[in-house]
Order: sequence, then structure tokens, then C-alpha cells
Amino acid sequence: MDEEYWKALSVGDRHAAMAAVKRLRESGRSTLEIVDELIVPAQARVGDLWLDGEWTVSQEHAATAINEGLVHWLGSFAPPPDPSRPLVLVSCIEGERHALPALVVAETLRVAGYRVDYLGGDPEPHDLLSEVLVRKPRAVLFSASLTSSLASQKGLFGSIGAIGIPVIVGGRAFGGDERRARALGASAYARTVGDVLRVLEELPPRTSAAPRPEEGPADAEAAWILGFRSQITPHVVRTLGHRHAVDGSRPAWWIEVEGHVDHVLGCLAAALVTGDESIIVEVRHWLGQVLGRRGGPPGLVGEIWDLLAGPLRGHPLARVFLAGAAAPTDGGVPEASA
Repeated sequence: MDEEYWKALSVGDRHAAMAAVKRLRESGRSTLEIVDELIVPAQARVGDLWLDGEWTVSQEHAATAINEGLVHWLGSFAPPPDPSRPLVLVSCIEGERHALPALVVAETLRVAGYRVDYLGGDPEPHDLLSEVLVRKPRAVLFSASLTSSLASQKGLFGSIGAIGIPVIVGGRAFGGDERRARALGASAYARTVGDVLRVLEELPPRTSAAPRPEEGPADAEAAWILGFRSQITPHVVRTLGHRHAVDGSRPAWWIEVEGHVDHVLGCLAAALVTGDESIIVEVRHWLGQVLGRRGGPPGLVGEIWDLLAGPLRGHPLARVFLAGAAAPTDGGVPEASA
């Protein structure tokens, strides 16, 4: 890690960060080397510091904005693509605002000579589909870091696949292999940027029009959760607030708890849609880490789990998935003794 760059990033100094990147570029480092060896590891470190409770959300957002801006700047040095080269669309999935991974893929593809339309974070699905229909790209690439954003993607992936355009997906949310991607109707999963380039070369220009994935009881329960999460989340948060208020003050773990509860609900829906119970196990472990490192009291994760289970009466698969993720301890926030 370049210490000058990290120091600038940690205090949100974009001018100093730019100076560090310019120095590396003038020393002969290529765009992809700077992105792969400096910016991507720096972003991973930013995420770890937030997870550990050492950085606030504001600090994380400021550093991320600097990293994204510098990837855009470095990408501006790529030569214009040959108009005869294939066009690809690169986007996050709906609800996903962690745009840096998609941006890195887009700029890497530009360096490789592809024509690229980069659509950024949290696209509106109907607008994105219209763009696909008008531009008719070689493929559409989607990036997702938040597993909670997966549940609503089956319809969009199915619509794109139905017109014969390949859908390639990647990012932490897909769990490191193709199972979740296939369950959502994607044509291919790419673990790395190198895999993206390989898959683009191997996939046919147009795929056979794929039938839309059939929907079953799990999809119906997931749709219900997504439709009512805006009511379930405040209910859980209000109850926690009543139980844990101390003289009207809120503890450190409380600051972001609403977003955490909403994320868990999204992950539950994603687990149902993909049929992958490991999603809810993973998010319970993650929640234990986050709350534990912010001083959450013993049993807090189990308490949240119980509060989530209540509104899910009548949704047996969701309750089974929740119960299956139960654990005696959760990342430093131990369950209450029986």
C-alpha cells in the first residue's frame, strides 16, 4: 500500500490522493496496475475499517468517492475504442450502490478495447431494459456486493435473456461460484475481471432465448418480504429502541441498526429466491460482527432474529431459513443463556 495515498484517503484529501496517483503514473505504472495494486486494495481496507467500527459511514463514503473519481480519471487515458469492437453494458444491479467494482470492470474492458456503456449504481430496471433494447449490446454485465440486492433481479435477468443477450454477473454477493447466478437466470458468472474477458470471448454473440425461470412458493414469500420490509424494519427498530433506551440516549451499535435490519430482510428474500440457505447464515454472522464491534449487548442478534420471525407467520419457508441460521454465538454478541 502506498503510504502517501493511504494517508490522503484516510483524511479525505482528494488532491493529495490525486498527487500520489500522478506520481505512480509518471513512474511508469499502467492504469490497470494502479487500479489493481493500489485502489482496489485500498477500498478493501476501507471496508474492513468500517466493519471493525474504526471508521464511520461518512469516512467510508468520502474515501470511496475519491477511489471512484480516480478510477474515472485513470480510465480517461484509454484510447478511443474501434467502432467495430463489441459494445458491452456494465452496471450495478438495482439497489446496489457499491459502484466501484462495476467501474473497475468497465475501465478494464475499455483498456482491452471494448466499447463500454457504464450505467453506474442502482439503475432503474425499466430504463436499463430500454437501453438494452435500443443499444443491443454484446452482453450486459452486472456487479453486486450486497447480497440483499439479489432477490429482485430474476425478472430483469429473465427479460434480457429472453431477447438472447447474455447476462454476466459477478461480485461478492454471488458467493464465489455460479449457483446464485444460475438461480437468478444469468448466462454466466465471472469471479474476476480476467474471467469477464474470458467469458466475453467464449459466449456466443447471442444466446438462445431462455425461458423465464418458473416462480414457486419461495419466490412468493420473497416478494412478500420485499413488499413489506418497509413496515417490518421500523417495527423491529422501534421495539429495540424501547428495550434498549438508556435515559433517552442511544448506544453506538444503534446508529446504523435500521439499515442492518433492512439488509437482513433483503438477504432473507435473496436466500429464498436463490434457494441458498447459506446467505442467511452468512448475514447472521456478519450482523454479529458488526454489532459486536460496536458494543452490542449479549443476545442482541438473537433478539433481532426473534423480532423478525414474528411478522413472518404464515411464511413457513422464511421462518425455516431464519431458524436454520440460529447459532449459539454471533461474532462477539453472544446469545442469551437458556
